[in-house]
Amino acid sequence: MKSNYLVSINNINDIEVYKKVGITTFLFALEDYSIGYEKTYKVDEINNIKEHKYCLINRVLDNIDIDNLKIILPNIDVDGFIIEDIGLINIIKALGKKIYLFINHFNCNYKSINEWLEYVDSAFVSNELTYKELEEITKNVNKKVIIHIFGYNQVMYSRRYLLKNYYNHYNLEYSNNKLITDKMSSVKFKMIEDKYGTITLSSKIFDGRSLLNLDNVLYFYLNTSYIKIDTVLKFINNEEIVNSDDGFLNKPTIFRLGGKND
Repeated sequence: MKSNYLVSINNINDIEVYKKVGITTFLFALEDYSIGYEKTYKVDEINNIKEHKYCLINRVLDNIDIDNLKIILPNIDVDGFIIEDIGLINIIKALGKKIYLFINHFNCNYKSINEWLEYVDSAFVSNELTYKELEEITKNVNKKVIIHIFGYNQVMYSRRYLLKNYYNHYNLEYSNNKLITDKMSSVKFKMIEDKYGTITLSSKIFDGRSLLNLDNVLYFYLNTSYIKIDTVLKFINNEEIVNSDDGFLNKPTIFRLGGKND
Protein backbone atom coordinates (compact mmCIF):
# COMPACT_ATOMS: atom_id res chain seq x y z
CA MET A 1 0.00 0.00 0.00
CA LYS A 2 1.79 3.10 -1.27
CA SER A 3 -0.76 5.66 -0.09
CA ASN A 4 1.21 5.89 3.15
CA TYR A 5 4.47 6.76 1.37
CA LEU A 6 5.80 10.28 1.82
CA VAL A 7 8.11 11.25 -1.05
CA SER A 8 10.35 14.32 -1.35
CA ILE A 9 10.15 16.04 -4.72
CA ASN A 10 13.16 17.11 -6.82
CA ASN A 11 11.18 18.04 -9.92
CA ILE A 12 7.52 19.05 -10.05
CA ASN A 13 7.11 16.97 -13.20
CA ASP A 14 7.94 13.87 -11.16
CA ILE A 15 4.67 14.16 -9.23
CA GLU A 16 2.58 12.71 -12.06
CA VAL A 17 5.03 9.84 -12.44
CA TYR A 18 4.76 9.00 -8.75
CA LYS A 19 0.97 9.24 -8.81
CA LYS A 20 0.87 6.55 -11.49
CA VAL A 21 2.46 4.08 -9.07
CA GLY A 22 0.16 5.01 -6.19
CA ILE A 23 2.07 7.78 -4.37
CA THR A 24 -0.27 10.50 -3.14
CA THR A 25 1.68 12.48 -0.51
CA PHE A 26 4.65 14.73 -1.23
CA LEU A 27 7.26 16.78 0.62
CA PHE A 28 8.67 20.14 -0.50
CA ALA A 29 11.72 21.72 1.12
CA LEU A 30 11.18 25.44 1.74
CA GLU A 31 13.68 27.75 0.03
CA ASP A 32 16.08 29.50 2.44
CA TYR A 33 14.88 27.39 5.37
CA SER A 34 15.99 23.91 4.35
CA ILE A 35 19.36 22.29 3.79
CA GLY A 36 20.57 19.00 2.35
CA TYR A 37 17.85 18.68 -0.28
CA GLU A 38 18.46 18.68 -4.01
CA LYS A 39 15.63 21.14 -4.70
CA THR A 40 13.96 23.79 -2.55
CA TYR A 41 10.76 25.64 -3.38
CA LYS A 42 9.43 29.15 -3.05
CA VAL A 43 6.10 29.68 -1.26
CA ASP A 44 4.26 30.38 -4.53
CA GLU A 45 5.62 27.20 -6.09
CA ILE A 46 4.39 25.12 -3.16
CA ASN A 47 0.98 26.81 -3.18
CA ASN A 48 0.50 26.13 -6.89
CA ILE A 49 0.81 22.37 -6.35
CA LYS A 50 -2.64 20.94 -5.67
CA GLU A 51 -1.68 17.70 -3.95
CA HIS A 52 -1.58 16.23 -0.46
CA LYS A 53 1.64 17.94 0.60
CA TYR A 54 3.91 18.94 3.45
CA CYS A 55 6.56 21.64 3.81
CA LEU A 56 10.01 20.87 5.20
CA ILE A 57 11.93 23.33 7.40
CA ASN A 58 15.09 21.65 8.66
CA ARG A 59 17.71 24.37 8.92
CA VAL A 60 19.13 25.49 12.28
CA LEU A 61 17.27 28.74 12.93
CA ASP A 62 18.10 31.92 14.83
CA ASN A 63 15.75 34.55 16.28
CA ILE A 64 15.60 36.49 13.01
CA ASP A 65 14.68 33.33 11.10
CA ILE A 66 11.89 32.56 13.57
CA ASP A 67 10.49 36.08 13.29
CA ASN A 68 10.55 35.86 9.49
CA LEU A 69 8.80 32.50 9.55
CA LYS A 70 6.02 33.92 11.69
CA ILE A 71 5.16 36.03 8.65
CA ILE A 72 5.82 33.37 6.01
CA LEU A 73 4.16 30.27 7.47
CA PRO A 74 0.53 31.50 7.42
CA ASN A 75 0.89 32.03 3.66
CA ILE A 76 1.95 28.44 2.87
CA ASP A 77 -0.90 26.22 1.68
CA VAL A 78 0.05 22.75 2.94
CA ASP A 79 -1.43 20.03 5.12
CA GLY A 80 1.36 20.38 7.63
CA PHE A 81 4.98 21.16 8.37
CA ILE A 82 7.95 18.90 8.99
CA ILE A 83 10.35 20.73 11.27
CA GLU A 84 13.64 20.29 13.09
CA ASP A 85 13.65 23.43 15.27
CA ILE A 86 11.22 23.04 18.18
CA GLY A 87 10.90 26.84 18.36
CA LEU A 88 8.35 26.52 15.54
CA ILE A 89 5.93 24.22 17.36
CA ASN A 90 3.70 26.83 18.99
CA ILE A 91 3.78 29.05 15.88
CA ILE A 92 2.53 26.24 13.65
CA LYS A 93 0.06 24.96 16.23
CA ALA A 94 -1.67 28.35 16.13
CA LEU A 95 -2.18 27.84 12.38
CA GLY A 96 -4.05 24.57 12.92
CA LYS A 97 -1.60 22.63 10.74
CA LYS A 98 -0.10 19.19 11.34
CA ILE A 99 3.36 19.19 12.94
CA TYR A 100 5.83 16.36 12.37
CA LEU A 101 9.12 16.58 14.27
CA PHE A 102 12.20 15.52 12.27
CA ILE A 103 15.28 15.69 14.50
CA ASN A 104 18.16 13.87 12.85
CA HIS A 105 20.09 11.42 15.06
CA PHE A 106 17.63 11.83 17.93
CA ASN A 107 14.23 10.23 18.53
CA CYS A 108 15.92 6.88 19.05
CA ASN A 109 13.80 5.50 21.89
CA TYR A 110 10.07 5.36 22.48
CA LYS A 111 10.14 7.17 25.83
CA SER A 112 11.64 10.37 24.42
CA ILE A 113 9.45 10.09 21.32
CA ASN A 114 6.33 9.82 23.48
CA GLU A 115 7.37 12.99 25.29
CA TRP A 116 7.58 14.86 21.97
CA LEU A 117 4.28 13.39 20.86
CA GLU A 118 2.63 15.38 23.63
CA TYR A 119 3.43 18.48 21.55
CA VAL A 120 3.40 17.31 17.91
CA ASP A 121 1.24 15.09 15.73
CA SER A 122 3.99 12.67 14.76
CA ALA A 123 7.76 12.28 14.73
CA PHE A 124 10.41 10.79 12.48
CA VAL A 125 12.28 7.95 14.13
CA SER A 126 16.06 7.92 13.78
CA ASN A 127 17.17 5.60 10.99
CA GLU A 128 20.46 4.80 12.70
CA LEU A 129 18.82 1.97 14.59
CA THR A 130 18.47 -1.75 14.07
CA TYR A 131 15.30 -3.38 12.79
CA LYS A 132 14.69 -4.81 16.25
CA GLU A 133 15.01 -1.38 17.87
CA LEU A 134 12.68 0.23 15.32
CA GLU A 135 10.17 -2.55 15.84
CA GLU A 136 10.26 -1.98 19.61
CA ILE A 137 9.71 1.76 19.14
CA THR A 138 6.74 1.38 16.79
CA LYS A 139 5.09 -1.03 19.22
CA ASN A 140 5.37 1.38 22.14
CA VAL A 141 4.75 4.89 20.80
CA ASN A 142 1.50 6.67 21.67
CA LYS A 143 0.89 7.95 18.13
CA LYS A 144 1.81 6.69 14.69
CA VAL A 145 5.34 7.67 13.69
CA ILE A 146 7.26 8.24 10.44
CA ILE A 147 9.91 5.75 9.33
CA HIS A 148 12.69 6.58 6.85
CA ILE A 149 13.01 3.78 4.28
CA PHE A 150 14.99 5.23 1.36
CA GLY A 151 17.63 7.78 0.49
CA TYR A 152 21.08 9.04 1.35
CA ASN A 153 21.28 9.22 5.13
CA GLN A 154 22.29 12.54 6.66
CA VAL A 155 25.44 11.96 8.68
CA MET A 156 26.12 15.52 9.83
CA TYR A 157 24.99 19.12 9.42
CA SER A 158 27.24 22.08 10.27
CA ARG A 159 26.53 25.78 9.86
CA ARG A 160 30.21 26.21 9.03
CA TYR A 161 31.57 26.14 5.47
CA LEU A 162 33.66 23.02 5.93
CA LEU A 163 34.64 22.58 2.29
CA LYS A 164 35.38 26.25 1.68
CA ASN A 165 37.43 26.48 4.87
CA TYR A 166 39.43 23.39 3.93
CA TYR A 167 40.23 24.56 0.42
CA ASN A 168 41.12 28.05 1.63
CA HIS A 169 43.39 26.69 4.35
CA TYR A 170 45.34 24.53 1.90
CA ASN A 171 45.12 27.05 -0.95
CA LEU A 172 43.29 24.57 -3.19
CA GLU A 173 40.70 25.06 -5.91
CA TYR A 174 37.18 24.90 -4.46
CA SER A 175 35.04 21.88 -5.28
CA ASN A 176 31.48 21.25 -4.03
CA ASN A 177 29.47 18.03 -3.85
CA LYS A 178 32.66 16.28 -2.82
CA LEU A 179 33.13 12.58 -2.06
CA ILE A 180 35.55 12.13 0.84
CA THR A 181 36.99 9.02 2.49
CA ASP A 182 37.54 8.52 6.20
CA LYS A 183 41.15 7.35 6.64
CA MET A 184 40.42 5.14 9.64
CA SER A 185 37.43 3.22 8.29
CA SER A 186 37.72 3.82 4.52
CA VAL A 187 34.03 4.74 4.58
CA LYS A 188 33.05 7.30 1.96
CA PHE A 189 30.82 10.34 2.54
CA LYS A 190 29.24 12.90 0.23
CA MET A 191 29.71 16.54 1.34
CA ILE A 192 27.47 19.29 -0.03
CA GLU A 193 27.80 22.96 0.88
CA ASP A 194 25.56 26.00 0.36
CA LYS A 195 25.19 29.42 1.95
CA TYR A 196 23.68 27.89 5.10
CA GLY A 197 26.45 25.41 5.87
CA THR A 198 27.58 21.90 5.03
CA ILE A 199 25.68 18.62 4.89
CA THR A 200 27.42 15.24 4.97
CA LEU A 201 25.51 12.32 3.46
CA SER A 202 26.18 8.61 3.24
CA SER A 203 27.67 7.52 -0.08
CA LYS A 204 25.25 4.59 -0.37
CA ILE A 205 21.49 4.76 -0.70
CA PHE A 206 19.70 3.48 2.38
CA ASP A 207 17.39 0.60 1.38
CA GLY A 208 15.00 0.03 4.25
CA ARG A 209 12.24 -1.83 2.43
CA SER A 210 12.22 -4.50 5.17
CA LEU A 211 10.74 -1.83 7.46
CA LEU A 212 7.52 -1.85 5.44
CA ASN A 213 6.43 -4.73 7.70
CA LEU A 214 6.24 -2.42 10.73
CA ASP A 215 2.88 -1.43 12.20
CA ASN A 216 1.82 1.86 13.80
CA VAL A 217 3.47 3.89 11.02
CA LEU A 218 1.90 7.10 9.71
CA TYR A 219 4.22 7.44 6.71
CA PHE A 220 7.16 5.60 5.19
CA TYR A 221 9.51 8.35 4.05
CA LEU A 222 11.50 8.35 0.80
CA ASN A 223 14.12 11.09 0.50
CA THR A 224 14.85 11.18 -3.22
CA SER A 225 17.45 13.97 -3.17
CA TYR A 226 20.41 13.39 -5.52
CA ILE A 227 18.84 10.13 -6.76
CA LYS A 228 17.51 9.59 -10.28
CA ILE A 229 13.78 8.95 -10.47
CA ASP A 230 14.37 5.64 -12.27
CA THR A 231 16.19 4.38 -9.16
CA VAL A 232 13.38 5.61 -6.91
CA LEU A 233 10.81 3.81 -9.04
CA LYS A 234 12.83 0.59 -8.89
CA PHE A 235 12.73 0.79 -5.11
CA ILE A 236 9.00 1.52 -5.07
CA ASN A 237 8.41 -1.44 -7.38
CA ASN A 238 10.47 -3.68 -5.09
CA GLU A 239 13.30 -4.11 -7.57
CA GLU A 240 16.98 -4.29 -6.73
CA ILE A 241 18.87 -0.99 -6.71
CA VAL A 242 22.62 -0.47 -7.04
CA ASN A 243 24.91 1.40 -4.62
CA SER A 244 22.67 0.65 -1.65
CA ASP A 245 22.81 -0.95 1.76
CA ASP A 246 20.52 -1.45 4.74
CA GLY A 247 22.34 1.01 7.01
CA PHE A 248 22.27 -0.05 10.63
CA LEU A 249 19.24 -2.34 10.38
CA ASN A 250 21.39 -5.44 10.85
CA LYS A 251 24.47 -3.73 12.26
CA PRO A 252 23.99 -2.28 15.76
CA THR A 253 25.98 0.77 16.77
CA ILE A 254 27.98 0.03 19.93
CA PHE A 255 28.65 2.90 22.31
CA ARG A 256 31.26 2.47 25.02
CA LEU A 257 30.08 3.99 28.28
CA GLY A 258 32.63 5.40 30.67
CA GLY A 259 33.45 3.47 33.82
CA LYS A 260 35.63 3.80 36.88
CA ASN A 261 38.81 3.07 34.98
CA ASP A 262 38.13 5.45 32.06
